[in-house]
Amino acid sequence: MEAREPFQPASAAPWRAKLIPLQGSAEDSEIEVTHMASRILTARSTRPLALGLPVRIDQNDSILLGEVVACREEVPGKFDLLIEMNESLSGLHSLRKLVTALLGEARADEPTHPLDCYTRRRMEGQIEIQRQPGL
Repeated sequence: MEAREPFQPASAAPWRAKLIPLQGSAEDSEIEVTHMASRILTARSTRPLALGLPVRIDQNDSILLGEVVACREEVPGKFDLLIEMNESLSGLHSLRKLVTALLGEARADEPTHPLDCYTRRRMEGQIEIQRQPGL
């Protein structure tokens, strides 16, 4: 039997992402994601984040929603974050293309909303509003 190479996981190279706090006055910041497995994400940041802070992480074609569960300063000015991920949405580019295609198929004379046609006809005097006495 021939010897096998040990299993090599996919590259675990860190990647950059934008972290957006969803609560409080903290500002958006760039982070370096160092590891992601299951529902846990570890990252490095240049600013501390409060525990329990809900966050959104934007990276290329994905949005991740989670909560900061740990933040500690490893070296001055560098903070290690542990974020528990609650939701993820990927394939946003494809979704954007689909929405554009669906909305772009509307004919030029077709209103974007059913009430737009009714409102336009009422303004042009084609529809008369009848009011009942006492209302």
